[in-house]
Amino acid sequence: MIKTEVVIVGAGPAGLGCAALLKQMGIEDTELLVLEQGEIGETFLNWPESMRFITPSFPSNGYHQTDLNAITPDTSPAFSIGKEHLSGKEYAQYLTMVTEHYNIKVSTQTRLHSVVDLVDEEGFLLETDTLTIRCNFIIWAGGEFHTPNLSAFTGAALCNHNSQIKQWSDLAQGEYIVIGGYESGVDAAYNLANTGNKVTVLDFIGNNTESYDPSTVLSPYTAERLANLSELGQVELDDAFNVASVHKAGELYVVTSSCGKVLTSPFPPINCTGFDINLGPVSELFDYQANGYPSVNKFDESSKIRNLFLAGSRLYHDPTLLCFIYKFRGRFFAPCSVIGEELALDMSIFRHYKKSGMILNDLSCCVEQECFC
Repeated sequence: MIKTEVVIVGAGPAGLGCAALLKQMGIEDTELLVLEQGEIGETFLNWPESMRFITPSFPSNGYHQTDLNAITPDTSPAFSIGKEHLSGKEYAQYLTMVTEHYNIKVSTQTRLHSVVDLVDEEGFLLETDTLTIRCNFIIWAGGEFHTPNLSAFTGAALCNHNSQIKQWSDLAQGEYIVIGGYESGVDAAYNLANTGNKVTVLDFIGNNTESYDPSTVLSPYTAERLANLSELGQVELDDAFNVASVHKAGELYVVTSSCGKVLTSPFPPINCTGFDINLGPVSELFDYQANGYPSVNKFDESSKIRNLFLAGSRLYHDPTLLCFIYKFRGRFFAPCSVIGEELALDMSIFRHYKKSGMILNDLSCCVEQECFC
């Protein structure tokens, strides 16, 4: 049995961001372990080859304007990789650099099977393929890319989820239907059209002019690509087509709207409806809000179990969804402050994080901000 203080599940930006902060707070190597079921940055390694970050990276750290995609104040994907819109593999390379720089111990190819809250004792008991681990704190940063949403409409399993497509140019030429028109839907349409296909995008969302929250407004990068699509003349947008079902009739895939409208395609529709909330072996250790998101307190700690924390894109503090890296990185301090207090770590690094804009306390920031022009 391995005994340690803190186990972080997931070696993506959320997990490694929390780990790097704890290392800067002085946690001992024997007190911290990161578990990863694949490799460091596994989600990004599995991105389609042509997928790029919609948020730009720029090395402005010297002016206390931290790179939007950085997970610590003193690192920059743009500086280390030399790109503004990184690919998945390039971002995984950056995450590996962070891991090595902060000497973070990561156990890769380690799948977590079970987590038991030791009710009569302090801490948790974890079982993996090869390890039994006893710890006092868990930070769940397992991400969402491994659980595509296959229940958004009847017959969704007949579609190809956009996260499962490795290379758009490998698909046969023809006419495609893309279901879901937010960032990933536009990305799918853009790549399909650029390889000579005709595309119909259904349930197109477009820009939400009543919101300032980047979680509900198309990024400039995506809006620019959308403008380029209109010039190609190969993409049709239908925001009134609310998909109810998909079924197969002979060699055709039939997509039906809630009002009975029908479209067909010889190819499986591309499902761009996002991802399910799945916390794996800690699912039962969280309560859930009315919208399905895990319920956490002001320290991003499970409202059901002490010393179990949530980090990453599934953090939701009404009315703010912390779904982008530059949002959820502002919450790394929340679980780390509790752990730091318990382990008597040095929390002076928080001043640097605050100065760099990486401590987010005002959770209404994206809602109340108004841009006059």
